[in-house]
Amino acid sequence: MSLTLKRIFMAVFGLLGALALWPCLLTLQFLQPRFPGYLVFTLAQGMVLGLVFGAFFGSFEGVVVSSRPKAFKGFAFGAVFGALAGAVGVLGGQFFLFAAGSIMWRSASARNSVGLAVAGGLAWTIVGLFLALIEGVRARSSRKLLVGLAGGAIGGLAGGTALSALSYFYPDEPLSLLAGLLLFGLLLGGFYSLFENRFSSGALMLLNGPLKGKEYYILSKKMRIGSAADCDIVLKGYPEVEVLHATVYLRDGKVFIEQEKPSARLLLNDEPPAGRSLRPEDVLAVGKAKFIYGYFS
Repeated sequence: MSLTLKRIFMAVFGLLGALALWPCLLTLQFLQPRFPGYLVFTLAQGMVLGLVFGAFFGSFEGVVVSSRPKAFKGFAFGAVFGALAGAVGVLGGQFFLFAAGSIMWRSASARNSVGLAVAGGLAWTIVGLFLALIEGVRARSSRKLLVGLAGGAIGGLAGGTALSALSYFYPDEPLSLLAGLLLFGLLLGGFYSLFENRFSSGALMLLNGPLKGKEYYILSKKMRIGSAADCDIVLKGYPEVEVLHATVYLRDGKVFIEQEKPSARLLLNDEPPAGRSLRPEDVLAVGKAKFIYGYFS
C-alpha cells in the first residue's frame, strides 16, 4: 500500500469510527436524564467515544499489513485502551473547558462564541492525543508515540474546534453532531498519517508477489519479517520464507537487517548483509520476496 493510499485509508477509518460512534452518543444523550450526574454522563461519553475510535484506529495497522490476527488484536487492545483513554481525556478536557470558559466569560471577549469553540477544541485536543497514542503504546514504539503526539495534537485541535463550533451554533441537532464527529475523525486520522512518514526511518516496499507495492514504514526499534501472522511484516504466500525469517532493527539512527536462522535466505543487493546498514535503493531478498528500501512519498 502506497503512502498516499495509506493516508486515505487512515482518514476513511476516522470517518467510519465517527459513523459508528454517532448513534452511540445519540443514545447516551437520550438516556442522560437517567444518569446520576453530569460527571458520570461525561465519563460514559468519553469511554464510548474512546472505545469506538480506539477499536477502529487500533485495528488499522493489522488491516494495512493484511494480518487478520493483528487486526483483531489491535481492535481489542484499541477498544480497551481507548475506553480508558477516552474517559481520562474527556474528563481532563472538560476540566480545561470549564476553566478556560470561566476565564473567557469574565474577559472582554466573554461572549465570543468563536473563543468558546476554540476552548472546546483545546479540550478535544486532549482526547485526540490519547486516542492517537494507542498504536504507539500497543507497539511500544517511541517513534509511533511521537507520531501520535503530533498527529493527535493537531488533528484533535482542528477536528475538536470544528466539532465544538458546530455543537455551539447548532445545539441539539443530531446532524451537527454527526458532521462534527466526521470532521474530528477525518482530521485526527489524516494528521496522524501525515506525520507517520516524517518520523519514520524509511520504508520497505515489496517489489513482487501478491503484496507487490505495499510499503512498510520503519517506526519501531525492531520489526520482524516472516510468514507467521504475528510478524510485523507478514509474507504469506511467498516461497522460502521462514515463520520468523529476519529482523529489521534501528541502531544509532541507522537501519539494519539480520536473518533469524542460518537457513533463512537473506540477501542485500544479491550479497549477504554482513552487518551493513541499509541505504536508499538497496534491494533485499527475503526468501523469494524482494523489497526496496528508501523514503517514498
